[in-house]
Formats: sequence, C-alpha cells, structure tokens
Amino acid sequence: MTMLDWVEKHKRKGCEIKEINGNYYMYKLKSAWDPVRKRPKKVSGEYIGKVTPDGVIPKQQRIAVDAPIFSMEYGASALLASLCNDILQALRAHFTPDTAERIWVTAMLRLISPCPFSRVGMRYDSSWMSELVPGLALSPASISGLLNTVGVNRIACASFMRDTIAKSPYYIIDGTRTVSASDGIVRAFPGYSHSNRFLPQLNQVYIVAASPCGGIPVFYRNVAGNIPDVTALKLTLEDAQVKDATLIGDTGFASEVNFQLLDESRLSYIIPLKRNTKEINLSTIEYSEVFSYHHRAIWAHSTQRDGYRICVFRDEKLRSDEITDFVERTEKYNASIREKKSFVPAKGILRDVTGEAEAKECLFGTIVVRTSLMEAPLQKVYETYKLRGEIEQIFDTMRNACDNDTSYMHDDTGFEGWSFIGHITLMAACRLLALLREKKLSSQWSLSGLMDFLARVHAVKIGNNWRIAESTKKTGELAQKLGLNLDGQATLLPKL
Repeated sequence: MTMLDWVEKHKRKGCEIKEINGNYYMYKLKSAWDPVRKRPKKVSGEYIGKVTPDGVIPKQQRIAVDAPIFSMEYGASALLASLCNDILQALRAHFTPDTAERIWVTAMLRLISPCPFSRVGMRYDSSWMSELVPGLALSPASISGLLNTVGVNRIACASFMRDTIAKSPYYIIDGTRTVSASDGIVRAFPGYSHSNRFLPQLNQVYIVAASPCGGIPVFYRNVAGNIPDVTALKLTLEDAQVKDATLIGDTGFASEVNFQLLDESRLSYIIPLKRNTKEINLSTIEYSEVFSYHHRAIWAHSTQRDGYRICVFRDEKLRSDEITDFVERTEKYNASIREKKSFVPAKGILRDVTGEAEAKECLFGTIVVRTSLMEAPLQKVYETYKLRGEIEQIFDTMRNACDNDTSYMHDDTGFEGWSFIGHITLMAACRLLALLREKKLSSQWSLSGLMDFLARVHAVKIGNNWRIAESTKKTGELAQKLGLNLDGQATLLPKL
C-alpha cells in the first residue's frame, strides 16, 4: 500500500488533506468569493487533525474559560498546597501578588505533570489550583511575559532565596549543567559535562542545605557554561550571604588548580580521589578506627599533609560486593574464552582470577578523600561526604521528575525566569521526597508515581457544591499517611 493510498482512504466529504514536511493534516473546506475571477473558490478552513495510517488524530481541544467544568484534579494539588503554602506567602513578600501567584501555580503544576510552559494554562483550567488561586492569566503569551518579568528581577529572586534558606550545620555546594541551543543566550558556552558532550550550556551553581530528611535546595546562581564550578563558588556564597560552607565535590574537582583555588578562597572541602591516587599507597594502609554507618561497618584511616588530610574509608559491605562482582565477571570472561573454537589452553590467555583478586584486594570497598577539615573526627568526615548522594538525588529530581535538564528559552532573561520557576518546583519536589522518607514510603513511591497517583483523585460538582470524588481504599490509606483527608465529607481546601 503506497503513501497516497492510505491518505486517500481517510478523505472526508467537505475536507481536504495537506502534506506539510512529510506529514498529512486534514482541514475543513469552505467557499469564499474570488473578486478577481468573479466566482466562488474553495479555501482551507478549520484544522481537524493529523492523518496517520491508523486514522485521524483530532487536534487537542482546550476547555473554554467560560465552559462549565464538573470535575477537576484535586489530590496532588491539595497535597502540594498543604506542603508549600509558606513558599507562596514568601513569594508574595518579594513580588506583586499576581506575579507571586503565577510563579507558584506554574511551578506546582509542572511538578504534578511536567509539561511545556505553553500547556500550563490547560492544566490550570482542569486542576483545583484554579480554585485555590483563581483568576490567573496563564496563556502562552502570559507565561512568556511572566518569565521576562521574573528574569529581569534577579534582586527579588535572590532576596526570596535568602529569606527561605534553611538553617543547617553546613551547606553543600555543587554545580549542574543545563543545555541550551539558543543563540540568544549569550552565556551558553560549550563546557565540560559528565557525558563528555561539549554542548552550549550554562552552569547552575547550587547551594544545598543538609537536613535529617535530606538535602534542601536553598540558593542558585547561573554562570557561563565555560566557567569552572570552583571559580563560581565564591561569588555565589557572597550572593547567598552564606558563610562557613563546605564543598563536597566529585572526582572531577580533584585537580591541583581547583585545590589551589579552594585554598585561596578559604573554602572548606571534601573531595574524593581516585583509588589509584599517588597521594597514598592503599596496600600499606593500617586502619586506626571503625564505626557504623547505616548498619555497615566502616574502617577509617587518616594521614596529615601540609594544609590538608587524606582520609581512607573501607566499607565492608561494599568491599564484599565488589570482590564478588570482580570474581564473577572474570570467571565469565574465562568461560567465554573456553567456548571459542580457537581456544588453546597452552597459550595462557585465561585470566588468573585468584592472582588478580589478590592484587586488587587493597582497593575493594575503599573511598579516598582529600579534605581541609583538619580536626574533624573521621566519622564526621565520612558522614558529610556521603551527603554527596543527597546532591545527586536533587539534581536527578531536577532533570527527571521536574523535566529541567534542557532549556528552550530564547534569551538570558527568559532563562533566568525559567531557572527561578524551576527552583520553586525543586523546593516542592524535595519536600515531597522528605515526606516520603519520613513516612517510610520512599521504597514504594517515586516522586512522579506519587503525583500521577494523587492526580487521579478528583473534585466533582454535585449541584452547586464541589465534593471530593470517591476513591479506592489504597488511595485513602496513602492520603491518610501523607496527612491528606480525602473523605467525601471532608471540606475542600479553600483559596490560599
């Protein structure tokens, strides 16, 4: 069947099909008077939908503002409103009420269901957010204006973040790269990334506060993509008005240039080194103490250097897992060699499993770090370093659940506005993750899974009154654990 055959099959009376860039689209036909030819002519009318081999996909219909709505998403909006109402109040203190409300609602809706900014208005119309904070202009044009309004007001953005910085014994600083292909963003330069793709990007330097329930993003600053993280830290700390911060980096920070910059800036740091580092010979290590961490035995050793320490930790469970993995992979390699027809035992091409394992024995399960914390107990150094995982989880949340790994903004102003709304979304996401950990639900629910599940709880209009629709027992039990009342007789959350 040729392409034209299946296109012809879907033709309808009074309609026409157009080919645009290899795709086919159906439009209504209408008649209009041609003043030149002095006769009626056919012209394209309303767009109907896209033509595919399986049929016509209708265009997406947006609910008209004045159309009656009898059901709307309630569960996810209600949970976010109860968790993040203080963020809305803080925004109102730094922006005009309308701007603050649009920032907050846009951020919450993009967490409930990640979507382009152009579709936020559609989500708003069908969500309880339109009842919590009614009357907001969230059309694509209005959102574009909002991004520009926020983007030019970095003073208000920074002031908001300073006021919401959580108190903590220490702060964790790190940078995350955001790809941008727009020529209008002058700070987008090719720079280093973990994937080794040197694409145009900006570096978002983040300050994250440590808390018992996980990391809390408190402040960010956008710098050009070709500026190293360490170089941007000092000004970011000054902007945030944070002192005595500790940098917990990854192995990418471990260079003499970075260490010199850190010493000149007088920043405390804990930086992991590669296991084969020349700073210390792991085969000669004698561990001086042992402590427990998350029900795992950790052996520790420290060596003083001129102005810094080299600390070595050995995780016994990690050690056992790595040895097992190495032996199994080596045995699998030898088995694949034996299966080859050209295999000749006398050539000695098989690997010595025991010999290689013994040679690497001192490396298995070890973590080597360089730190400026000269007097800190080894257990404290280790626990602080492990908070690096909290940073990674926050950035994973940003890239995945918040759909914030790539910017499609056209200029620096739009990018700043996009970044700030993304920061509000990230604050809410981290609160949800902390709540799941607190209620011991993190092993059962992901962030996106939780939002999707609760978004299925609707409010319905019975007569002239809104009521919470019926839900399953599982939904009710989950909501109760999260502190949300979904009983049909419960009072719905009022305007914020």
